[in-house]
Amino acid sequence: MATEINIEEIKNKAVHSDLLKAMYLINQARSIVSGTMDEKELRDAGQWDCLDDTVSRLNECSRDIGYIIGVTVTGRVELMMR
Repeated sequence: MATEINIEEIKNKAVHSDLLKAMYLINQARSIVSGTMDEKELRDAGQWDCLDDTVSRLNECSRDIGYIIGVTVTGRVELMMR
């Protein structure tokens, strides 16, 4: 007999809304920083590398939060399957 899984229930219980909000804000910040990388004044001031590093760190933060969300959802599914 197959166990039925309610995906919406898993998402609602497993994914912390503040983590999703953080993911959204990090992605928004990354877009803003990426957009400033084309500004001549910042390039002329030698800040392109710093901005590039910032974008890379924001990417890492986004990846880490995505990993946490994935582990949380996986754990919830495993508990439901027991």
